[in-house]
Amino acid sequence: MALRELKIGASGVRGVVGDALTPELIVNFACAFGTWCGGGPAVIARDTRRSSAAFRAAVVSGLLSTGCRVVDLGVGPSPLASFAIRELGASGGIVVTGSHNDARWNALKFFGPDGALLNAAKNEELLDVYHGGAFARAAWDRLRPVEEARGIEDRYLEHLASALDVASIRERRFRLAVDFTNGACGAAASRFLDMLGCTLLPVNAEPTGEFAHPPAPTAANMRQVATLARCFHADAGAALNVDGDRIGFVTAEGAALSEEYSLALAAMARLRRRPGPVVTSLSTSAMVEALARACGQRVIRGPVGESQVVDLGLAEGAVLAGEGSGGVAVLPHGVAYDGLLALGLVLEEMATSGRTLAELAGSLPTLHMRKRELPSPPNLVYRVIERFRRHHAHENPDCTDGVRLAWGDAWLHVRASGTEPLLRIIAEAPDPARAEALVEEAAVFARRAAFGYDGS
Repeated sequence: MALRELKIGASGVRGVVGDALTPELIVNFACAFGTWCGGGPAVIARDTRRSSAAFRAAVVSGLLSTGCRVVDLGVGPSPLASFAIRELGASGGIVVTGSHNDARWNALKFFGPDGALLNAAKNEELLDVYHGGAFARAAWDRLRPVEEARGIEDRYLEHLASALDVASIRERRFRLAVDFTNGACGAAASRFLDMLGCTLLPVNAEPTGEFAHPPAPTAANMRQVATLARCFHADAGAALNVDGDRIGFVTAEGAALSEEYSLALAAMARLRRRPGPVVTSLSTSAMVEALARACGQRVIRGPVGESQVVDLGLAEGAVLAGEGSGGVAVLPHGVAYDGLLALGLVLEEMATSGRTLAELAGSLPTLHMRKRELPSPPNLVYRVIERFRRHHAHENPDCTDGVRLAWGDAWLHVRASGTEPLLRIIAEAPDPARAEALVEEAAVFARRAAFGYDGS
């Protein structure tokens, strides 16, 4: 299948650099965003990948041309940009980052004046401006120099610390092995951990954008930091995504935990301090539901994706929102996934409970998740999903986002990826064989349905 795929939706605009994603397209989307913002102040930041410096210039050009006052954070994580938008009273912001995608990909993430990713309605407004092509054009005397936001990182780190029991964490003097994935979060994370009295054992800390491994903080990608944590007797380890919005954890013994654990581990500290609903996606592990029930709280599920999950969380008055990708938002303290704040919550729970990370993870129910990805262009993806829905109509499927089926002992979710040309199939059950069988059966059905052979 050709790589020429441009993904436009709740995750912003995403594509393969030099193929679907070009400087011309970046400029036009920046012009559309500046027009949508009404020429107001706009915050920008970027990750470290090779293409991000060039795309940052294209974004600046487009925003300035519409009369925006551009505040450039330079290389910085997405949650910092989200905080800066709210702190500075900006009209919105753009972060140039491919997030969990490999180095071939890049993307624009669009944030509104509330510091959250644009929701579905606001995305449609932006796309209408983009497709209409009637961008605002500022006269020469309205073009402004690009500004810096001095001290914004200091205020961001203080904001993070205000949500935590810093004294308890500092008292434990944790040793932490952290993989920065050669991304944008290294400098801020190092300062944050120093504030918390932690000794940092870094790996892949250089912000080169030459990723030592795939960027997503999955267990398979955390072998280096797992070895570092075990060999240097760290209290725990972690891996941060390239733009700091996702995190995965490693025990002191060097066991890399699935990124599905991140939300549940963060929820332990958050629900103890501030009880309330938790919002997550249809594809996230049921571990968080077991934890919430034990705390007398409920879990609300919605479509996959940060903007949908956070938007639903704000609407429901949730205290935490996140997904099995390792993304966690502490509401209403922040309105974006923030790997550093999730790390702080886990350290707080370790400090106040006196338990190790392995003990915290071991207190969660043992569930087995299986995932399958089938490359598929959009025209085939939605054909498969519709046939899957019809085939399982008698089982009362949840069709909020793709098709999700739930039984007493398991669940299965089939949906189109929002960031890549893929059909995603996910199942979870206490019995690994049951989860594997559900995924395999769905994959066989999907392959047949793609070509019209679904038995219907």
